[in-house]
Formats: sequence, structure tokens, C-alpha cells
Amino acid sequence: MLRFTIVRSGTVTWMSAGFAALILMTAFAVAGFLYQQHGSDAVRHTIEVDGRLARALSALQDAETGQRGYVISGDEAFLAPFLAGRAAFHRDLDRLRDLVRDNPEQLAQLDRLRDLAARFDGDLDASVALRRSGDAAGSARLVREGQGKRTMDAIRALIREMEAHEAALLDARQALVSRIALAIWITVAALVVLLVVLAASAIREAGRRANLARFLPEELSDRLADEDDSLRAGRRQNAAVAFVDMRGSTALAETLDPHALSQFLTAFRRRVMRVARLRGGVVDKFIGDGALIVFGLPEPRPDDAARALAFARDLVAVIERWNARSEDRAPIRIGVGIHYGDLFCGIIGEDMRLEFTVLGDTVNVAARLEQATKTHGVPILVSEAVLAAAGDGEGVGPWREVSRAPLRGRTEAMAYLTPAEAGEPARATSLSIEPGGGRLYPVGT
Repeated sequence: MLRFTIVRSGTVTWMSAGFAALILMTAFAVAGFLYQQHGSDAVRHTIEVDGRLARALSALQDAETGQRGYVISGDEAFLAPFLAGRAAFHRDLDRLRDLVRDNPEQLAQLDRLRDLAARFDGDLDASVALRRSGDAAGSARLVREGQGKRTMDAIRALIREMEAHEAALLDARQALVSRIALAIWITVAALVVLLVVLAASAIREAGRRANLARFLPEELSDRLADEDDSLRAGRRQNAAVAFVDMRGSTALAETLDPHALSQFLTAFRRRVMRVARLRGGVVDKFIGDGALIVFGLPEPRPDDAARALAFARDLVAVIERWNARSEDRAPIRIGVGIHYGDLFCGIIGEDMRLEFTVLGDTVNVAARLEQATKTHGVPILVSEAVLAAAGDGEGVGPWREVSRAPLRGRTEAMAYLTPAEAGEPARATSLSIEPGGGRLYPVGT
């Protein structure tokens, strides 16, 4: 029987949630930046509108100054600023139309300004025409008594109205931008908090999985961390179980200091782990200088038995090569016992202390077979059940029967076999499987 202690905990896809939160946070941060830029654009827009209005008024005043200078003096030099001011004024009006084209109210104000400017232009042109014709008195009287002054006052009032309207629009835009930006940044702050919470949860989850991985095989720890229902409920299944034990470890411990012994056992376990993983086995537990490997976890496969047999052959070969390269110590030997059959795997216990367990007669028989390798002086002993389940799969090879005597602690006789050496006749055994019981009976050789 094999037990591992774990702690129950729910699992959340923290990385996916954190990634989504990070994307949302980035998107809202970009949106907040863009809205702040939108607020800056509104300020620039108002500054440009106000500047154009001021330049338009200044250009019209320059035209008026040139007109009056010409009317009073008759000097043609005053006509240059008069004409330049009128041209600049109309250019500014065209630019203003581009700036306010999305605001119907401002466009209406601009049309009123253009009408007033056209009326003012007419008064200026009339006075200039009279002066050019030699009627200086009539030109001066038109300037004094005409509509030019009242039109110019109306233009100034309209421009102030347009500036006030643009200022009100700016205030409204900035208030809206501020509210939206505030909402965005509050959302970003909430996402940052969420990301911190998710990161903390992910760290806790990683720690929980790391703690499980310290005691459980990697192939099982992830599924247990994800609260695999089938493992928590437990299940019966067929699997191949292999017990591995090192011979003479007690004598070896007497000759090595504790640190050297620890390094040696680590090297041995590393080789067992590597070969087991190569053949798809799960090292459920190391027990001192031994190990229990299950072929059929986390899910059973059709070739579990064949892979268990290949594992045994491979491990013996790996240990022999290790011995050949290690001249500073005596060669080590191992024993491997393998059985195939029904077992229970899953989680048992109370909520505060749960245990992952693999147990059943299959496990006990495999342990007894490993112990029997000492008695019969062979590195590998397997049951007929393993060979029957393996069929002609990879790594099965030829086998010879060693004995049919009951294993230690058991009363039921069974045949167990070891790999046939080169040139040694292999003995095949036909098998009959009792329905439902999984017990094997020899019916001939």
C-alpha cells in the first residue's frame, strides 16, 4: 500500500485570468491616455479658434485704418494695408470654417460674421471710390455718417460672442473628458488590484502545486492539483506494478560516509526515474533504496504490461553499465518484481487529511516477487499475468519459468518467470483467465 498526504484546494486558471486582466488594463490605460490627449486637443482647438478670431478682427481693423488714412490724406500708400487687411480677414474666415465645421451653431455664427464683413467691405469700398473720384468731402461724410462704425461694432460683439461660445464648448469638453478619464483610471486601478490579487493567487497555487510535486509524481500532482474527480473518487483498474530493490545496501552504508551514501542513492534513484519515464511508468514512491513504479497511471494503456517488462530489462542493463564505469566501489545488484492485475488508486481520508493511495493484491504480489529474486538469485521475476497481458509487445522477449511454489506469505501457487538467457530454451505457458476474478491458471506448457 502506498500513501501520499495532500491538502484539498480549488483550482482557478490564474494565468488565463491574469493575462485577460493585463490585456484589459492595457486597453483601459491606452483609452485613458487617448482621452487625456482628446482633452489636450480640445484646448488646442479653442486656442486656435480664439487666435483666428483675434487675427480676423485685427485684419479688419487694419483694413479700416488703411481706408480712413486714404480718405483723409488721399495717399495711395494707405490702400496697401487696406487691401492686405481685407484679404487676411477672408483667409481667417475660411480657416475658421474648417475648424468649426462639426458645430452647426458655430457655423451659423460664422455665416453672420461673413455677412457683416461683406456689409463693412461695401462701406469701405464706397468711401474709397468717392475719394478716388475726387469727392473728398463726400468720402469723409460717408465715413462719418455711414453704417461702417455700427457694422464694425456689430462685428466686434459677434466675435466676442463666438469666443464665449468656444470657451463654453471647451469647458463642456474638458468636463466630459475628465469624467470619462476618471472612470477609465478608476477601472485601471481596479484591474491593477485584480491583477495583484490574481498574481498572489497564482503564487499560492504555484506553491501548492510545488508542495504536491514534492510528494507526488509529476504525472499525478497536476491532476490532483486540478482536483481530478476520478482520482479523488478513486477507481479500480488494471495496471502493472514493479517493485525495485537494491541488494547489499546495508553493507554499502557501512563503508560510505552519510554524504557519499546520499549521493550514491540519489544517483541510483535518478537512473530508476529516467528509465521509468522512458517507458511511461510513474514512480509512485522511493522507499529507501527501493522504488514502486506503476504502469497505467494516470490512465491505463493497452501496453502497460509490455512497458513494465521493457522497464525491468532496461533498468538491469543500465545498472550493469553503471557498475562497469564505477571502479571505486563494489558492483551493485538489483531485484525487480512485476505483477499485473486489478488494483485501487485514488484518494481516501478526511477533508483535513487526504491521501492518494495505490493498493490491492496486485501490489502485494509484485512486492513478494521482488523479494523472491533474492531466493532464486535472479534480477527479475514476473508473474504469468504480466506475460499474458503483454502478449507479443515490445520488450517482452523470451522467458523461462523459475518456480510455481507459493510466494512468501501466500498459500496460492503461481508460476513466476525470469528472462531467458542467450541460448537457454524459453518455456512458454498457456493461460486461462477466470472471468471476473482476474486469477490465472496454467493449462499447459
